[in-house]
Amino acid sequence: MKTTAMISKKPFATKTTADKLRVTSFLAGVTILVCVADYFLAEMGGEKAIPAGGRSFLIETATVLVCMLLPAAFMHMSKAAFKQNVKDSPKNRKLIPGEGHPPKASKLDKQVSCQSDSTETPDSPEGKEAGGTARSMSQAVAAAVRAGERHRAERLLHEMMKAKHLGGLDTMPFNSVIHACAKTGDMLGARRWLRHMRSAGVEPNTISYNILMDASAKADDAEDAEHWLSEMIKDGIPANEVSYATVIHARAKRGETERAEHWLAKMLEAGVEPNIVSYNSLIYACGRKGDAASAEKWLREAEERGLSPRVTTYTAVVDACAKSGDVERAELWMEKMKEAKVEPNVVSYSAMIDACAKAGDAIRAQRWHQRMRNAGVQPNAHSFSAVINACAKSGNLTAAYEEFDRMEEAGVVADVVVYSGLLDACAKAGDLEHAKEVFARMKAAGVQPNVVAYASLARPFAHRGEWQEVESFATDMQQAGLVMNEYFLYALLLAYASAKPRQSERAEAAFRKAYAKGIEANKHVLTALGRAVGRGRAAQIARDLGISCVESRR
Repeated sequence: MKTTAMISKKPFATKTTADKLRVTSFLAGVTILVCVADYFLAEMGGEKAIPAGGRSFLIETATVLVCMLLPAAFMHMSKAAFKQNVKDSPKNRKLIPGEGHPPKASKLDKQVSCQSDSTETPDSPEGKEAGGTARSMSQAVAAAVRAGERHRAERLLHEMMKAKHLGGLDTMPFNSVIHACAKTGDMLGARRWLRHMRSAGVEPNTISYNILMDASAKADDAEDAEHWLSEMIKDGIPANEVSYATVIHARAKRGETERAEHWLAKMLEAGVEPNIVSYNSLIYACGRKGDAASAEKWLREAEERGLSPRVTTYTAVVDACAKSGDVERAELWMEKMKEAKVEPNVVSYSAMIDACAKAGDAIRAQRWHQRMRNAGVQPNAHSFSAVINACAKSGNLTAAYEEFDRMEEAGVVADVVVYSGLLDACAKAGDLEHAKEVFARMKAAGVQPNVVAYASLARPFAHRGEWQEVESFATDMQQAGLVMNEYFLYALLLAYASAKPRQSERAEAAFRKAYAKGIEANKHVLTALGRAVGRGRAAQIARDLGISCVESRR
């Protein structure tokens, strides 16, 4: 640092001194010339040519000019020299106004800036980019993936494969690019890079296969996830707990408990100890089927293995109890969660309230919602929807409205599920005016009604036989780009059946049209059709359309 300072100061001092001497000499010369000119004018023209006062004025004027210009010249030269000195200094270049700062090299550019002396490196920009060590290039590929620049990462990796002089090519850059492909759902690209990896003489590792399995699981392709795990085991690459947990999860989220259990057994056979994630997946799968007993069994097995159940573990068991309609059992597991020092979250309480709703116990649902608030857990749209649904199922429209008001007071924004719950409560109470009011509020709030909302709105009108209103809802729904489903078709047929007089022809035409569009003719739909056109005619229509008895029982 000292050396740099000395070098930068010396040229500045020398240049400034020389400039001062030149300026001083110039001004002194001007003064002498003025004096000489004054003398010669006096000699040539005599005393009368230029009076002594005039000569004296000329000399004084020249002296004043010299005295004024000399300091100004010195100041100007000093500033110019200082500016030039700062400008020429690399360290201080950025201090000069108007010069502009040189662009900062990005982390990626620094990693690829080192060039190789080998003649095998191409002269193209891509080739230059591929210079440097294998390690720095691998980091550059990973950085490009993190920055979302997949194509850049692929280009860098291609250059790495071409630049044989790099050496030391390993799994890291390949896994980064495979992950980039998988993350965007490009499984063909991921497979292609796995082949490139092998062709480059690099064998895939556990991480390589885990990336592919995870992408398959997220795409709901459990078969593909299983394929990669089988390939992994066949290639002699050790599968870890993440590998097995991914496949278990892929099967569990489809409710395929037997396949999920199969892979858990394989995991144990391989000597890989399961983690709580694997058990959570199994419990979740049981929950989807409402198999509370199996869900409890897997939780106990997890505890026997020394694993600590999480809030998600207990919540999955509560949800399994809720789906089986066992409120007391769900409450028992909520208490066990507390005993285990695991605090229930909003999802846990919502599952508990769902259990109450399924049983049509609005009072108990409201009590659990209050307990949640007392515990300091912030309610959300799902929890309010659950308690409103419980009120709706019990036909308590007043309680449903009370919960809706509490939701607004809590600042929770209602979604289409909440409004559908309110509409369902109106339908069960047969309250047409409130149903229209709720529907209008939903639209005013900017919430787009779905088919379920339209079906809930249509039901109370259908029971009254007001088929014109139901048809107008069908038109609105169609204009909104929504496709009729079996729930709305049931409401429409019920409206024709309840009308006075019955609208048999309209009912038959509506049913045939809906069936042609692929809407399921389930038991409820066929029952409504029978009420509208008569049981004999409904059976004939079913035969004409080739509707089997199995389909009609659904």
